[in-house]
Amino acid sequence: MTFTTLYPNEAAPSHGVFVENRLDAFRRHSGAEVSVIAPIPWFPASHPLFGRYARYAAAPVLEQRRGLEVRHPRYFLPPKIGMDYAPTALARVFEREARALIAEGRDFDLIDAHYLYPDAVAAVRVARALGKPVVLTARGSDVTLFTKYPRQRAMILDAIYKADGVIAVAAALKEGLVEIGAPAEKITVLGNGVDLSGFRPLDRDEIRARMHLQGDVIASVGSLIPRKGHDVVVGAVASMPQATLLIVGEGEERARLQSLAQKLGVAERVRFLGQMAHGDLTEIYNAADALALASTHEGWPNVLLEAIACGTPAVASDAGGNREVIAAPAAGRIAPARTAEAFAAALKDVLARSDRAMVRRYAQAHSWDDTSVGLTKLFGDILSREKQRAAISTRRILRDRPAKPRLIVTVDTEEIFDWSAFSPNENRVARPADVDRFQSLCEEFGARPLYFITWPLMTNAENAGYFRQLAEHDRADLGLHLHQWNTPPLGGFAGDYYSWQCNLPPEIHAAKLKTLGEAFERAFGFSPRAHRAGRYGVSPLAYREIAGAGIRYDFSPSSSFDFSAKGGPDFSAAGNEPFEILTDRGGVLVTPVCGARAVRGGRAFLKQKLAPGLDNCRAPQSRHLTAAFRLSCEQARFDELVSLTKSLDEAGTPILTFSLHSTTLTVGGNPYAPDAAAVDASFALIRRYFDFFTKGFGGDFASLRDLGDIYSPPN
Repeated sequence: MTFTTLYPNEAAPSHGVFVENRLDAFRRHSGAEVSVIAPIPWFPASHPLFGRYARYAAAPVLEQRRGLEVRHPRYFLPPKIGMDYAPTALARVFEREARALIAEGRDFDLIDAHYLYPDAVAAVRVARALGKPVVLTARGSDVTLFTKYPRQRAMILDAIYKADGVIAVAAALKEGLVEIGAPAEKITVLGNGVDLSGFRPLDRDEIRARMHLQGDVIASVGSLIPRKGHDVVVGAVASMPQATLLIVGEGEERARLQSLAQKLGVAERVRFLGQMAHGDLTEIYNAADALALASTHEGWPNVLLEAIACGTPAVASDAGGNREVIAAPAAGRIAPARTAEAFAAALKDVLARSDRAMVRRYAQAHSWDDTSVGLTKLFGDILSREKQRAAISTRRILRDRPAKPRLIVTVDTEEIFDWSAFSPNENRVARPADVDRFQSLCEEFGARPLYFITWPLMTNAENAGYFRQLAEHDRADLGLHLHQWNTPPLGGFAGDYYSWQCNLPPEIHAAKLKTLGEAFERAFGFSPRAHRAGRYGVSPLAYREIAGAGIRYDFSPSSSFDFSAKGGPDFSAAGNEPFEILTDRGGVLVTPVCGARAVRGGRAFLKQKLAPGLDNCRAPQSRHLTAAFRLSCEQARFDELVSLTKSLDEAGTPILTFSLHSTTLTVGGNPYAPDAAAVDASFALIRRYFDFFTKGFGGDFASLRDLGDIYSPPN
């Protein structure tokens, strides 16, 4: 399913033709079945007086283009607030049309969305509502323009993180997205190609004679708007007395450009040809001796490759992907500055050196074939992962609810490190004295904590020895805690995005789990059975590797929390009830980290009516008026812990999971422990909560060994 507002229609046949061309080439290469939904803004009148708005009204609601049915539903953009409202308006019409197609028996596997704002933002919302994978394509001004606005930039980044794949049509666009915080690893560069059969050398003499052209001919093609820089080209031609300039396009700048040509004394040598059908540009390119593109910003400008395919060299500004298109002298020149003088000099140089046969040969390496191969592979990889994900199922595992509330205490037992950097080197290991203070507190209340231990701690002799003696004397249980950024094998998967282990390639994830498991056995003398992902970074597919590593118990999903804004998992719709996740490599019993959402500024926790498992986590959840809380001494008051505990118990949660980081017990260990007073406050809160749970609430503690008795899959 291709979704975009950038798509040709009967009333605007050149609008977004590059999207149609890519889709057409992909269909021929892959044989895929394709549907197109290309919404158009609603406008009440089609009189030519209204210009481009009239074309909106004149476009058909349904049409056939190149053998494809293309739907053009209307969406309403209110004046003044249209830019902010556009994603919502588009999402509504797209979801309505998509559901109608599904109801007609024309379901689809993947959404192919073009232009990051507002189209891709809307597409991601609909993809999550429908449970479909979605791939976004960044094309130009969506990166160079819309990311300058804070609200739009935030929505674009959110869409990128939640998408299954992102394509940039130029490396420059990828760099621009990475600069604002997008994960480089998620973005594939696939430049536009060119139709070599449509854009090809023709009989130049015949075309030029018919158009009454003599001398040097320069073409400037694009909408007559300021950022296209036609004024720069007019100025350049003013210093080229033998040159004629052909300007193709329409727009708000026409009158100003005509006035400029008159002022510079070149009005008779500048022809305004108006808007032309895309296919008719072939004759313009063939008639020209050079194409000039003086844009302020670009994505992957198709006019450059189209002209080059006709044997016409190009001169362009150093904007966007222009330098990627003109990557060799045979194709033309990048002007050293965006001035009339610089363009005139570059054009004169190109005209003196041009070899049209060589220019054409350069274009032949840029057909749509490579792009189609890349698209087919990207879509295929995503659909393969989707198929694997669909094969993973969950089932309830609780046999009977325990007679009284049970609490399992878990500790992310980790090194001290910068929580914003995820560096493999910048960390230190605290001595176990602070953990021992916590261990004594647990034993005072009869709790047997479960420590999830990272690579730096289990490979540190002092810490490994301490935790080994706890396990040998049945004072605690031990499990794996994968901080992938410092667990071998290292290299190539650093940064925020890959700090979530569910974003790792499966083979890398498996290798790190294997390394961590082997270190665990060396340190403690037995195989690990329990696991918690660093940063709670699991997904259904990640459980294939976790099960393959021999893990039976997992404690990773953090109920009610959404980490997708940074590329992590979204557990906002995940319940607190334990479940078993079944993969082709075995089953894993999953106990979520208990949490719930509460009304902001209050302690009224929302009732838990969420099904167990992760299958419903693609559904969007309302978060504007609520905040997520975790059953933890970190960032919570005692009264909030009490309210959350009661809420979880009323919802029938069989096992409550209390969690914290070991570094919270060390002064300066993490943001929760800036000083000794904060550490003492955490210990006091833990003591008070344990006292409430056992005495005031009538609960009891559970350990890892108890779960085998409590959990049982249904017959």
